[in-house]
Amino acid sequence: MIPQRLALRNFLCYRDPTPLDFSGIHLACIAGDNGHGKSALLDAITWALWGRARARTDDELIHLGQTEMEVEFQFLLGDLPYRVIRKRSKARGGQTVLELQIQDGQTFRAITGNTVRETERKIVDLLRMEYEPF
Repeated sequence: MIPQRLALRNFLCYRDPTPLDFSGIHLACIAGDNGHGKSALLDAITWALWGRARARTDDELIHLGQTEMEVEFQFLLGDLPYRVIRKRSKARGGQTVLELQIQDGQTFRAITGNTVRETERKIVDLLRMEYEPF
């Protein structure tokens, strides 16, 4: 898996930053002072892919004072571009939505399962990796 793009909205310390474009980067170092959001970027990737992060609950990942969040993560697997979009809303009973998409020409086409669990299984099967080894 090669990261390509990460977009966050109301995720931990990030309200609505400019998306991170990883394309063309072969080696990266995430550096900065304590509390400036370095680990939050990794949490965003793991939460998008596996629904797991260092917080005890998904609602703890939502930016303080907000009711919903979204992470969009694009990556290459071999030569195929994929996109995962995971959303969480405190409203509507704490609903989580997960979409898995593959690029088809200039657009992305959904290959999402019927449930969040089914889609998570598809992601694990694609990556051939669970959260713990990552």
